[in-house]
Amino acid sequence: MNETPDNLDLSSLEEPGFHGPLSSYISKIWERREYLFQVPRHELRSQQMGTLLGNIWHLLNPILSITVYAVIFGVVLKVDRGVSNFVAFVAIGVFVFSFTQKSVVTGSQSLTKNRGLIRSISFPRALLPITSVMTELLAFLPGLAVMFLTCLVTGAMPRVSWLLIPLLILIQFILNTGATLIAARSSSRYGDVKNILPFLFRLLFYGSGVLFSVDAYVTDDRLRTLFVVNPMFDVLEIYRWAILGGNVSQAEVIALAIWTIALFSFGIFWFRRGETTYGS
Repeated sequence: MNETPDNLDLSSLEEPGFHGPLSSYISKIWERREYLFQVPRHELRSQQMGTLLGNIWHLLNPILSITVYAVIFGVVLKVDRGVSNFVAFVAIGVFVFSFTQKSVVTGSQSLTKNRGLIRSISFPRALLPITSVMTELLAFLPGLAVMFLTCLVTGAMPRVSWLLIPLLILIQFILNTGATLIAARSSSRYGDVKNILPFLFRLLFYGSGVLFSVDAYVTDDRLRTLFVVNPMFDVLEIYRWAILGGNVSQAEVIALAIWTIALFSFGIFWFRRGETTYGS
């Protein structure tokens, strides 16, 4: 039977995970930023290994989706009312919405899939879901080029407001990170979350005006308020305003700012609170 020596100091032993105040936690994440850039590149290369087209599928999937939606909803169902460039309208909606959806759904499983790593090495666990968001950002950037090309080919003209797109991408990245941190901790505690998220995003897809103009179809002010408090609707509206022109309300800008700050602040705080429970 093994016995612990009387002179052995156990006070320095800690539970797995990074310990310290939240500011130090964020600092430790930043110190390991190289991980956030190297792993996503490897992940993107490995995702389509064994396929004939490889990483082209990251572009081909949303392009095929845009084609299907534009034909079904624009030509067959004719829901293009109030939209002068429906193909570009749908392209922005599908690409931008897909960035958030993939970030949250994939990132929600980052702790579960890396339990072995979590149990072996002490590091800020937030690196795992943030890396998932970074991976989807790298996949989104080529899609962004296709999105702009689609807009130009279908008649959209370059605008000064296009210069705001990098800022919008940063805001959406922060929004996605906050939502993904919340989803990752929730999923690590409750396995049902992975089944709920696809259904939730399906509701958001049709409730965010991805395929139709809310201004053209929703005239009731109270009902429109429900759209404005939906962060994905606000993201899409501001992207479309920046790329295609039109109007964006002050309420939509304020709502997006509040959602971004609130989700990221609560996400990093709440995720940090569960740091020592991941991997158990």
